[in-house]
Amino acid sequence: MEKMGIVEIPVLTDKTFNDFRELIYREAGITLRDTKRILISNRLRKRIIALKLNSYDDYYRYLTETGEGKRELPNFIDAVSTNETYFYRGDNQFGALREEILPKMFKKRSKINVWSAGCSSGEEPYTICIIIMETAGITWKGEIEIVATDINTEVIDKAGEGVYGGRTLKFVPTGLLERYFDNLGNENYRIKDTVKQHIKFKCHNMLKQDPPGKGFDIIFCRNVMIYFDKNTQGELVDKSFRKAISDEGYLFIGHSESLMGKTESFKYAHVCKAPIYLPITREE
Repeated sequence: MEKMGIVEIPVLTDKTFNDFRELIYREAGITLRDTKRILISNRLRKRIIALKLNSYDDYYRYLTETGEGKRELPNFIDAVSTNETYFYRGDNQFGALREEILPKMFKKRSKINVWSAGCSSGEEPYTICIIIMETAGITWKGEIEIVATDINTEVIDKAGEGVYGGRTLKFVPTGLLERYFDNLGNENYRIKDTVKQHIKFKCHNMLKQDPPGKGFDIIFCRNVMIYFDKNTQGELVDKSFRKAISDEGYLFIGHSESLMGKTESFKYAHVCKAPIYLPITREE
């Protein structure tokens, strides 16, 4: 038994852990490894106590057998999903965006549409927006629209607030910190409205819902597919991202991820040796 104040909660059994793994895979496509058991146990314990339940089994039944369970499901997904990021994460990809991709787009487009899929607490879409604004300078006067989505409601709320501090800002150049952030004191900063106005944050399940738009010039989905199995990755890329991206768009994935052998819809872009892909058109 695990004691939390006056509440005693039995340990998470193999069977119930596997039940939770099947549930999160079914609802969010996330594959939980055996090594995540302690982490999941600790996170779900908080929900059990909040709901005044007695065990992990009770919580599983609550999720799957009651009407209230449907409303609790987002809290379950929030607890299980991992969200850790920082500004300018994966600098060579942002270098490719700044040096190679955006200059080409500025010549052809009066509007740049971006989808940041699995945006976590917002550092990625804010970074993308700042880079576009900085690269455009005074020469490109087009419109920027970024849709940033995540399955986790808690991090979407945090992203919308746009307040950050500590190590998440460690790679932001000092000049940009002064230009695009308001200093709140105590090493906390808030994204300025000049950046916020270009970004729409939405709670979205990319495996169960249609893409939040079409004709995206750029899609970022980094360090998300590592939680999916190969078949799920292929379906996401072929059915969702290919449907959402323009024929001349760019798909950015994580450095530890690859689309090799998983898709017939995208090809490697060969831009700055970064994990960036181009959609394959019907003519190819």
